[in-house]
Amino acid sequence: MKKTRQTHQPAAKAYKVEDSQCLVRVDYSAINLCDYNFFYIGLNPFITGFEMSGTVEKTGPDARFHVGDAVFGISPELVVARSELLYKIPAGVSSKDASFICMPAHTGADALFNVIGLGLTAAGIAGIDPAGKGILIWGGASSVGMMAIQLAKAAGLQYIFVTASAKNHDILREFGASHCFDYASRSVVEDIQQSQKTLGIHLTLAFDTVGKGVMSPAEDGSSSTPALTKSALGASEGLLLACTLPVHQDPAFGMCTSYRPSDSMNAMGAPQDPDSAIRIRTIMEYLLAVKDGFLRLPVVTVVNSAEAGIEGIRRVVGGEMSLEKLTLKHPLE
Repeated sequence: MKKTRQTHQPAAKAYKVEDSQCLVRVDYSAINLCDYNFFYIGLNPFITGFEMSGTVEKTGPDARFHVGDAVFGISPELVVARSELLYKIPAGVSSKDASFICMPAHTGADALFNVIGLGLTAAGIAGIDPAGKGILIWGGASSVGMMAIQLAKAAGLQYIFVTASAKNHDILREFGASHCFDYASRSVVEDIQQSQKTLGIHLTLAFDTVGKGVMSPAEDGSSSTPALTKSALGASEGLLLACTLPVHQDPAFGMCTSYRPSDSMNAMGAPQDPDSAIRIRTIMEYLLAVKDGFLRLPVVTVVNSAEAGIEGIRRVVGGEMSLEKLTLKHPLE
């Protein structure tokens, strides 16, 4: 097969931008589980590449950005995106590192502050008082997990229980985890339960960032990560649970998402709180404005070709990534 190379074309004039839209020349686009999983939950066809970073080349009359602004957000070489889905890249953060921030940060914020309903007083977000409370985050070394740990810390939760490979425990404690457990241990559920007994607490909040087993009905449901997460909690009532995938086997879990439209229906056409998108935007803008307080980033590895990008998607879906994020450099080779 003859190898071809993608090249830039001066196409900016051919794109029409309206209202709050911006035309963005993409520098990097991150690889996500959504690139694979969306097909299996009925969201297709979709072009791969759900978040990116780049430079604004053209703006609509109501855009909150200007030509030349370096931005990141949700939305593949040129892309037209609404201002509501973009953020200015903070000083000191590279376009490469910014390319993957939006989806995991949005997903973590949606889980904690919309699905679970925590408050973030410093950002003016009302909700459950986190004082003296804790949360279990299953899959802390994923990009969503790392964001969730930092968001939980920012919210003021006292106990942040996290599962991850033992090799990642030290860095996750630096991120804000108070107690770490090896998810591969046969006694992980009992270990989490025992730790709560020792501390004299009962966790009622949990966020499964993995969703392993929920898309495979043939698997034993009791070994799915939502089932393990719920079993590890010290309480059986008053639970507030979130997962990155729909958990049809257990309606106690609410599904979080990286994107909330600014109306009363979510992206899948189901009812939602119309303030959900406002809360996420408010939290993101607060974090971007806090000096030296922006969310920490994992290792970001650059992928340069379409073939390597497909292999990267396979690695992400296969759970082979921890404390690392893959991002595509545009134009692809």
